[in-house]
Amino acid sequence: MWSAIVGWLWGWPMALGVICGSGIGLANVWLISSTMTTLVRRAEELRAPGRKRWALLGPMVAKWPLVLLALFGILWYLPARPEGVALGVAISLAAASIAALRRKPTGPAPS
Repeated sequence: MWSAIVGWLWGWPMALGVICGSGIGLANVWLISSTMTTLVRRAEELRAPGRKRWALLGPMVAKWPLVLLALFGILWYLPARPEGVALGVAISLAAASIAALRRKPTGPAPS
């Protein structure tokens, strides 16, 4: 819906940027979510024996080169406008934040 409004107001390169940026934002949130879910569910298995650090730091660090490579590819090869990509990332991150705030907690109440 946002890309249709942006496309109508500022043209198709801006709308393409919004679509691509929201895809990158969605991938970023999904990678963080899947890594953190794995970390929380299997916490004791993932802790290295005798260490205080978690062994699952690799996927959290490895996602940044993927996100930056996707941004580079979009901005270099597609006729998308950079401000459209930034707007798309911002929209997807805001949507994920609102969804997280509206979600009902399923576990026991914190003490």
